[in-house]
Amino acid sequence: MDILIVKFIATFRLLFNSDFLMNSLATNINAVDFTVYSGLEFYSMRLPHINPQHIITFYFVAKETSFSLASEKLCITQSAVTQQIKALELQFKIKLINVKRKRVYLTKAGEHLMGLAEQFLNQTMMIEDYLNSYTLNNLHLGIARSLTRYLTEIIEQFRELHPSVRVTVREGPSNVLAEELLDFQHDICIVGTLAQPNERLRVFRVPHVEKLIFVAGAACPLAVGQTAEWKDLARYPLILQSEGSLARTTVLNQFKSRGLEPVIGTETDNVEWAKDLVRQGKGIALMFLPNVKEELARGLLKIVPIADSEVSYDIDILLNREIPQSPVMEAFLAIVGEHFHYDLIQG
Repeated sequence: MDILIVKFIATFRLLFNSDFLMNSLATNINAVDFTVYSGLEFYSMRLPHINPQHIITFYFVAKETSFSLASEKLCITQSAVTQQIKALELQFKIKLINVKRKRVYLTKAGEHLMGLAEQFLNQTMMIEDYLNSYTLNNLHLGIARSLTRYLTEIIEQFRELHPSVRVTVREGPSNVLAEELLDFQHDICIVGTLAQPNERLRVFRVPHVEKLIFVAGAACPLAVGQTAEWKDLARYPLILQSEGSLARTTVLNQFKSRGLEPVIGTETDNVEWAKDLVRQGKGIALMFLPNVKEELARGLLKIVPIADSEVSYDIDILLNREIPQSPVMEAFLAIVGEHFHYDLIQG
């Protein structure tokens, strides 16, 4: 298939109707290319070949009307300033600066470029301010659904201490959040223990944070009888988190290690709905104690005591090793450290 490069002002005006782009085209006919594939035209801007540092150097030379003063502002040698200006003039085969009696004078081309260079520098500073403010004013957390309420106090304490920081919390299964962290969607993830963490992750572990308990509706025989065994639990429908949840994996492994296959009644990542189902007698659920304290106190749910073991739950704090640790991230981890002791496991 032949590719035809068309530079055609009339077509450009018809397609885009943009005075700004037309002016750009008038001053630089090479600014815009139209690539035609089988009669269809695609607009593509060419990449710049100019060195941005040369424009910044030119701006300070023009502003200070001196190579030596410009070198002081830029914290580079005067010879480096001279070389950059010469490289800029040589690249575009145009004279921008004229030196008379050690004083800098701008040519007409240089005067026009000075205005554009100032705009470029201002835009560059705006970009820099945006990037700095973003890392200082945003914190993206990924938290396993079963841990959200458990960690609410920590998040609220951070918000009180850093009211200018916008905290975004994404809930989800632990394994899913870990994958999203590797895709740079979060700053920090707090999840259940990962069996085989990706080597790109830095992992801190909080051991035995809280035990998990089985809960049942107030009228469930398991809740009103004596201590239950795992074989008794296997006869009741389980209300579980979806695939990817470490809490789900934990409870299923407990049954599997005893040669038992439980009945899975409902799968949901919504803790409140899971509690409602348990209250209605639709099954039993393995819950973090902090997530059901209120219902236990009101008698809406009952703890099912287990005879032969407790189910404990470790927490992993995940960082992407490719993401520099910002002051905001450090401040949040410091608060976590006030509540839990955690050890570096990987990274």
